[in-house]
Amino acid sequence: MNLVLKSTCIYDSVTDKPFAGYIEVENEKIKAVVKGDTDKYSDTAKYNVIDCGDRTVTAGLCDGHIHLFLGSLHTATVDLYDSTTEDEAAKWMYDFYKDRDDEWLLGFRWSHYRWPNEKLPTKTSLDKYFPDRPVIAFNDELHAVWVNSKTMELCGITKDTPDPAGGTMERDANGEPTGFFLEQPAMAMVTEKALDVSPEKEEELIKGFIKKAQSKGVTSVGAVQVLKIMKNEACRRLEEKGELKVRVFFAPHIEMDTQDAIKLKEEYHSDKLKFIGLKGFADGTPLGYTGYMVEPYIDRPGFRSEPLLDPEWLREKSMECYKNDIGLRIHACGDGAVRLALDAYEAARKEYGDKDVRNTIEHIEVLHKDDVKRFAQTHTIASIQPTHILMESLEKHPVFEMLDAERIKLAWPGKTLVKNGAPVAFGTDYPIVDLDPVDTLYRAVKRRMEDDRPEDGWNPQEKFTLAEAITHSTLGPAYMFGMEDKIGSLEAGKLADINVFNKNVFESEDDIPSVKTELTVFNGEIVYNEM
Repeated sequence: MNLVLKSTCIYDSVTDKPFAGYIEVENEKIKAVVKGDTDKYSDTAKYNVIDCGDRTVTAGLCDGHIHLFLGSLHTATVDLYDSTTEDEAAKWMYDFYKDRDDEWLLGFRWSHYRWPNEKLPTKTSLDKYFPDRPVIAFNDELHAVWVNSKTMELCGITKDTPDPAGGTMERDANGEPTGFFLEQPAMAMVTEKALDVSPEKEEELIKGFIKKAQSKGVTSVGAVQVLKIMKNEACRRLEEKGELKVRVFFAPHIEMDTQDAIKLKEEYHSDKLKFIGLKGFADGTPLGYTGYMVEPYIDRPGFRSEPLLDPEWLREKSMECYKNDIGLRIHACGDGAVRLALDAYEAARKEYGDKDVRNTIEHIEVLHKDDVKRFAQTHTIASIQPTHILMESLEKHPVFEMLDAERIKLAWPGKTLVKNGAPVAFGTDYPIVDLDPVDTLYRAVKRRMEDDRPEDGWNPQEKFTLAEAITHSTLGPAYMFGMEDKIGSLEAGKLADINVFNKNVFESEDDIPSVKTELTVFNGEIVYNEM
């Protein structure tokens, strides 16, 4: 019996507007897309027709940028984003773990920008609640961790431990580590042991993530490394068991030997689990003053930060990977880092000519006006996360203290990239922000802060239409994954990944935050149903 979804609001990510009609599914593929009314599906012995009314039906949502394993851990642990003080965040962790026997206690998404005086946290507050249990709390950008004394003891961190290259271990006036570790080389010093779990635990955690993704209508994810963690082997085991019911397109760390990357490309190429390139960090983030800038930060004269990748090394790596048809995904938040990545991609194309290699730049929180057109010129995909603009209010956004008015015009850009020919793919960056594609749509369309202001949006010239935002959340990432011929739109012959929202999302943009997924179809199978 074929599954048929009927709706007055189908948006296929191909046409400009939604339409009334039917989506017919046979086995794992879309058999037909029928516009308008028909009596073709009246035979209930042959067709299982689900009448969705005016609920919006889209292709399965594709989150172009997540951190799969840390996201899986976030799903199973405690979120600290709404904590209003350092002590409250520590207390929330205590309340969550006081009756549990976890060996390592993990928390996610605290932000000192939301606390009084924006003061960095220290081990003291955690030690009060956890004198003898190791605690690691990741900040909301995944570029820093806050730990207690027990964690540092178990990891051998003392006053005499040097800062690693590219990372900072905060110290007090006496040189003692405070418990704050900035950027990945420093974070790795205190996280490696905690994140080393059994294969059985890996699978359990990833299955928890899959369940969450299905409840959000997310059927495909771009899984990129952080702290050199990938877990593609765990995903392979789940795939072999028939339990990988979300498509995972993964990019491990850029320091990997190219021959090892070629081997991964040969081994992982299924429609459910596929190697799509290597991920590297060209810088940190502007809000942490680790974003590499073309011009100095205005509140730190002469300071532009430093790139995390040597420019010449990146250029050579880009050329080597391009030669072997391996794409790169470069984290670049500052405009200097964006330029660095574009230079490396451009060098590879000049050396080997035009090839279908899907190079990508991640985040692009500040973009120099001279580099706007270079995305199209170098065939570089812009992977952006619309929710990254968020602060409690525009008045409290720290970027205004860091950058001049001219640069702020191209801070967290959106529509400008598309207008200048860049392919665009949306994502959340989960667990840096929650796995919420609806909020992605809302911020892309409205560009409002958490207080739902300004009314017209911050830098309103960067706003997308809702149809564009959905397309950049479906077909855009599918292109980045090299899967646009199989997923990302509702077309006959494509794999049957389908999302059904609980209402017509096109009726009122202001109501988008109340939208939820009610039905998710993955590979032709209903995997989530709340209708």
